[in-house]
Amino acid sequence: MEALLYLFIVLLFILELAAIFIPLLPDSIFFWTAVISYRLIIPESEFSLFFYTGAVIITVLVFLANYLSNAYFVKRQGGSNKTVIAAGLGIFLGALLLGPLGFIIGPFILIFVVEYWQSKNRDNAFRLALSSLSAFFASTLARFLMQLFLIIWFFIEIF
Repeated sequence: MEALLYLFIVLLFILELAAIFIPLLPDSIFFWTAVISYRLIIPESEFSLFFYTGAVIITVLVFLANYLSNAYFVKRQGGSNKTVIAAGLGIFLGALLLGPLGFIIGPFILIFVVEYWQSKNRDNAFRLALSSLSAFFASTLARFLMQLFLIIWFFIEIF
């Protein structure tokens, strides 16, 4: 029975890491499903308060990673507050209208349109739109590392 539980947990963690690269899958849900399943099936198991607190904080950071990285990269390239808002809105609308590719295409298009509308400088608008691609790749790496850290921490806690 325990072997099946560990197999189930490993499968959930594989899905967790896949969710980082497949935006249709929700981040962190598989991690928390594994934690709760383990706790329910092996009730004598204990996770430390430090683990729960850290895992919740990292989960929130994983959720915010796309939005925060877009804001950071756009601001770093000289984008205005309107451009930063366009980046966040682009992630939301892009995912809603275009599915997984919307996380990349949505911010790119909205940043380009907003910045070009404000400055009438196509090169600057394109440069800022490209910064959204840098943000996407940086947030993907950050989310991957945070999720990997949580998975390793989980196994440290249970063994």
